[in-house]
Amino acid sequence: MNLDEAIEGLEKLIAEVRSASLTDDKTRLGSAMSLRQHARFFNDGVSRFDVIMFGDLDDFKRLNEEHTHDAGDVAINEAGEVIHKVVEGLNGMAFRQSGDEFIILIERNQIPKFLSVASSLRNIRFSYNRKKIQTALSLGYAQGDGRASFEELRERAEIACQFAKAKREGECVEWTDSIKVNPLVRRNGRCLNCGARISCNVPKLSAPLTLLVCPCCQGSL
Repeated sequence: MNLDEAIEGLEKLIAEVRSASLTDDKTRLGSAMSLRQHARFFNDGVSRFDVIMFGDLDDFKRLNEEHTHDAGDVAINEAGEVIHKVVEGLNGMAFRQSGDEFIILIERNQIPKFLSVASSLRNIRFSYNRKKIQTALSLGYAQGDGRASFEELRERAEIACQFAKAKREGECVEWTDSIKVNPLVRRNGRCLNCGARISCNVPKLSAPLTLLVCPCCQGSL
């Protein structure tokens, strides 16, 4: 092998490693490294995307506890497949940020179409150990305003996702100024009657100082 062949082989190997690093290891989506790259494009003003969506699987911790972490990996993979199909039809991009957290990038004019097909994300079905399991992806999204950075929009989208979970599993909520002035706050408690541990997110302006009633047995806390 001469020097030119060795250099060509090395360049090919580097390209393969780079390609692998930009693809997620559990789905067909982009990796966290690829997401950071596109965040730089956005902040540099060279990205065509102006809507950032944040989503994660509902009750993912319970899914892992009831069906094992291997089932959780299958759920992540299936969610990635559904997201890939949805985003492919919108000329967008999607990434697995970490764990069961996903980021979707689309253009503003694609929002109505996304919302019309988002129902497929509310009913993600898969099998594990011959058991039929169902999960859902809740989503929040924020539109670029020409001032906010990628990181700021992603944070807004994540907060909107928390509101989506508080409304209904598999919901999709847009960040608005009303969310900014009335964010969710967490309230925790433990029922002295049935022993249930309770934790919920409630809009700040209407949140009680403490939880009063157990949603499981209706007993006082």
